[in-house]
Amino acid sequence: MDPVDNNIKFALSIKDPNVVFYKYNYQVMKAKRAKVYIATVKFDQKHCANCGFCELSHNGHYVSRVTYLAANASEPVYLELHKERVICRNCKASFMATSDVVDKYCCISRATRQKVFMSLQDDRTQASIAIDAGISASTVCRYLDNYDDLFRRNLNYLPVHLAMDEFRGIGGRLHFICINGAGEHEIQQILPDRFKQSITDYFKQFPASVRARVRARVKTVTVDLNSYYQDIAKAMFPQAKIVIDRFHIVAMMTRAFNQTRVQTMKKYNKRSYEYRTLKFAWRLYLKYAGNLDEEHVFYDRHLRKQLTQLERVEQGLTINEELKASYESMQSIMENLKNQDKDKLVEDLYTNQNISPYMKAVFQTFKKNLVVVLNASESDYTNGPVEGMNRMIKQIQRTAFGFRNYHHMISRIKLRQMRTKPMKKTELKVA
Repeated sequence: MDPVDNNIKFALSIKDPNVVFYKYNYQVMKAKRAKVYIATVKFDQKHCANCGFCELSHNGHYVSRVTYLAANASEPVYLELHKERVICRNCKASFMATSDVVDKYCCISRATRQKVFMSLQDDRTQASIAIDAGISASTVCRYLDNYDDLFRRNLNYLPVHLAMDEFRGIGGRLHFICINGAGEHEIQQILPDRFKQSITDYFKQFPASVRARVRARVKTVTVDLNSYYQDIAKAMFPQAKIVIDRFHIVAMMTRAFNQTRVQTMKKYNKRSYEYRTLKFAWRLYLKYAGNLDEEHVFYDRHLRKQLTQLERVEQGLTINEELKASYESMQSIMENLKNQDKDKLVEDLYTNQNISPYMKAVFQTFKKNLVVVLNASESDYTNGPVEGMNRMIKQIQRTAFGFRNYHHMISRIKLRQMRTKPMKKTELKVA
């Protein structure tokens, strides 16, 4: 065994026995100092592929230069492959040796393509991936177009628990997204827009033989308080239970209470004790009362006294009766949602008094959507997974400085999700 060939193959992780390295040197290529490994690729077939004749004659070599992985992007690595050519003495057909290192008619190694595939799953720009792999950014985009075919969804399947939302994408447009609300939270579909017709067309595109069974399989649909998606869910999944995300219910109440606090605070002088009590430590007013610390004392520099978190909130609520009533109503709804107490939740919605106009408007919205709000109180499913997915999508777009190509954005989103689901990575192969 040639030690030069053995050492180079070990360093480059090449196992093809038809590739025999015999030389290496430094060359200046594209204004950079590059490592070049020179090898011969042997033709391993004994018979002609056309006529089956067993006498093949040597017919020179075809020299190709292949981009390979480099440990240092400033010092690229190339393989100079001398591919053996043969000619059949019977039918005069010519053939050329091939290798597992690189595809036929290609000058970028398979290892480099695999590295690009893995790098696209990270939170990186395509330009930085191209520099690291020693290829052009347009080549990375071309590979990204190939990966789009890996994510075709099964048109005979819908998850039992579906979560719907939208996110802002290409050109500031809103795109519809739905994911599996349970299990691995994999993306079910992303649409170029969120028009009602586009969404209904997607759920109607299942084959007629399985359409009723697939749509009947959906048991719950988790949405926000936007009636737009509620109407779609009722039309597409009449047997499914529509669940309002509890986060949006709590967010609406805390937003209304915060507006009440600010309006109450503005009635007092900025140097007054009442103003300082409501102005600072405002985060404590928005917390669930059960999570307020009532044991450990801290020094409040604005009130110039030592007190617990619970005492700090109670002092602010004594300033105004309307503020206190709004706070107690908000905390009662939070507790009922946490304890899944539907009867007490209905009672609190209809028996609240002396609350602020902001809180009354929120409670009126809850009353209009009472059925779906009650579903939220007894269901364990939320829109948290899809909100987390939207956060990931925002980060991808921020890193990429935005996308102009919709399919490139979708491929980056789903490749990024593969990084968070390593067990599913083996199901996909590089094109």
